Amino acid sequence: MEAVRRRGRVLLLALMGSLPLVVGPGMARGAEAAKPAAQPAAKPAAPAAAERIGAEVCLQCHSQYQKEWYTLRHNRFRKSDSAPETLRGCEGCHGPGSAHLEDEKFGHIKNPRKATGLAAVQMCFQCHGTDRKISGWLQTPHAKAGVNCGSCHEMHKETQQPALLKAKTTALCLSCHPDQEPTFRLNSHHPVLEERMTCTDCHDVHNEGLNSRDALKAGNDRCIRCHLEKQGPFLFEHQTTPEPGDANCLSCHVPHGSANPRLTQFYGSGVCLQCHADITADPKHLPRLGGHQCYDAGCHNHLHGSNSDRQLIN
Repeated sequence: MEAVRRRGRVLLLALMGSLPLVVGPGMARGAEAAKPAAQPAAKPAAPAAAERIGAEVCLQCHSQYQKEWYTLRHNRFRKSDSAPETLRGCEGCHGPGSAHLEDEKFGHIKNPRKATGLAAVQMCFQCHGTDRKISGWLQTPHAKAGVNCGSCHEMHKETQQPALLKAKTTALCLSCHPDQEPTFRLNSHHPVLEERMTCTDCHDVHNEGLNSRDALKAGNDRCIRCHLEKQGPFLFEHQTTPEPGDANCLSCHVPHGSANPRLTQFYGSGVCLQCHADITADPKHLPRLGGHQCYDAGCHNHLHGSNSDRQLIN
């Protein structure tokens, strides 16, 4: 009995925390039953969702945009009562700003200048997705090269340019494509530098030219839009390639500029001899006086098509 009492006192003291529990094999099962159940670890609290703070709060720090905020064309919709709340004010583009305001490093905000791909343009397509598709834009040469809306358009300040472009269209395009400027200074060229044409007359920078490396506009022939007299239809066509449309024009002409008259790829009859090389052996086609041949010798001067002669002769 004494041994039983001693064992009971040891167990009681161990349970009270006075002594370490030393038990024999027969007491292990009872000791395990006396242990309190383990409590599950507490889950960390989820961060509170950012809340809207209003454009007036944003402009207290971003005061350089304060003047344009009330006058800029880009903000008319964002300040109107017809705009959904999620699209109003600065936070319509940049997202709720409370977390940004509370962050010591002023992070936690949507900044398209630091984003790429879909994230860089997604905020713009909240409104501009009505006239173009974001899936179309992402396939364009500009998007694939990392160019986004903010590369060409100014969202916060007035530029006095159409569509809030950062500069005139031609100057803006040539800032990235400077190698094209010398072609517009050749003897024969399209009047782009003279501002009678712009790059976007032929190129679509947003989404139409999906199948073209140069983002050329789709639809009607680009050349025919200005050169209607070359359209036809003609009874006798001068089809230079199996493909319709501008492919025929570019068989003989250089689109930006050429050292040869009429934007031709080669001088004089050289452009014709690219296809009609057998003519050089024909004694009836010797060079005329002054070196004029083919279309400028008074013979085949209906190069684009004729309604009277199969050989396109005047």
